[in-house]
Amino acid sequence: MNWAEILNSVFELVLIPLLGLITKYFIQFITMKVEEAKEKSSNEMFDKYLGQLNDAITRAVLATNQTYVDSLKDKNVFTAEAQKEAFEKTYATVLACLSADAKTILAEGLGDLQTYITTTIEQQVLLNKKV
Repeated sequence: MNWAEILNSVFELVLIPLLGLITKYFIQFITMKVEEAKEKSSNEMFDKYLGQLNDAITRAVLATNQTYVDSLKDKNVFTAEAQKEAFEKTYATVLACLSADAKTILAEGLGDLQTYITTTIEQQVLLNKKV
C-alpha cells in the first residue's frame, strides 16, 4: 500500500463522515445565530414602539389639556361627562399615532395594550395636575 492509497483510505473513513458532522453543527450554529438576531431585533422594535407609545400618550394628554380641558375648567363646566370625553379624545389620539405594526408588537409584549394605554393616560393626567 502506498501513501496515496493510505491517504485515500483515511479520507474515506475519517474525513467524509467528519464533514457530515461538521456540516450538521454548522447548520445548527447558523440557525441559533439567526434566532438570536430575530430576538434582538424583536426586542429593539418593542423598545422603539414602547418609547413611541409613551411619547404619544404624553403629547396627547398635553394637547387635550390645552385644547379642551383648560377651557372647560376656566368656565367651571368640567363635569364627569367632560372628563370622559377628554379621556376618549386622548385615547383616540394615541391610537391614531400608532402604526398597525406598533399595535401588534406592543400588544404581544404588553399583553393588554388597552389597559396599558388607559393606565398610562391616567398616570400622565395625575402628573400634569401636580405640575
